[in-house]
Amino acid sequence: MKDRKALWIVSSAISLVGLALVVRQALQDPSVRRRLRLDIPSSAERMIDAASEESFPASDPPSFTPTTSLGTVR
Repeated sequence: MKDRKALWIVSSAISLVGLALVVRQALQDPSVRRRLRLDIPSSAERMIDAASEESFPASDPPSFTPTTSLGTVR
């Protein structure tokens, strides 16, 4: 009886370690993380993204340059 209990404890521990390794490997897959919604950005990250999108045209350089450094003056 004692040997059976020890065998059950050891096999349960090995099973739990195996399960932990499988879960760890699965969570490294981006598609699994998306399905489990583990990569949802925080509200602060969403606010930063929104502010960045709103200021996008202001961060673009002008479409023309009045002077150039290439060649000589004509």
